[in-house]
Amino acid sequence: MARPREFDRTSALQCAMLTFWECGGYEQTSVSQLTEAMGISSPSLYSAFGSKRDLYDEAVELYAQRPGTPLTLALTEPTAYEFAARLLDAAIVDCTKRGQPKGCLVNTDPLLVDRRDNGRAVIAKRLARAVEEGELPAFADPKTLAEYLIIVVNGLSARARDGVTRRELRAVAANVMAAWPRA
Repeated sequence: MARPREFDRTSALQCAMLTFWECGGYEQTSVSQLTEAMGISSPSLYSAFGSKRDLYDEAVELYAQRPGTPLTLALTEPTAYEFAARLLDAAIVDCTKRGQPKGCLVNTDPLLVDRRDNGRAVIAKRLARAVEEGELPAFADPKTLAEYLIIVVNGLSARARDGVTRRELRAVAANVMAAWPRA
């Protein structure tokens, strides 16, 4: 007969997410760091989650499902300009929020390239619609603009990890938006 779990799996997963995020991703985070943060033993970790990689995948999904993620917020905006501005500002807020690790978990880990590519595709689709609707000039390349926004968001995330303030990051975003193409 299996023994009942002696811990709250949901709380343990939350702790694992924060640990992966703080440490900079899968490879940079040890099982001992995870078990210490989660308050469980290694056998309990493997019993509850299968493997470190399975735990990581669940933690990343939990991270992605947090309310108010930057892309989710940006997609509510009616224009491409407001979309881009909201994406940058929401990323800045998310990367500098008190009580959580700085930066972005998804932007730091090489294992998450597919997730980043999916986000870039969503951004490109939104910007393609803006070109079709005449919001952006016909010569604007949605894929290149999406790549531009992703590069800026990645840079903002990295600088937030380095301790750059929200105010300083917003000044950078303001410069990016000053160069945003208009129809």
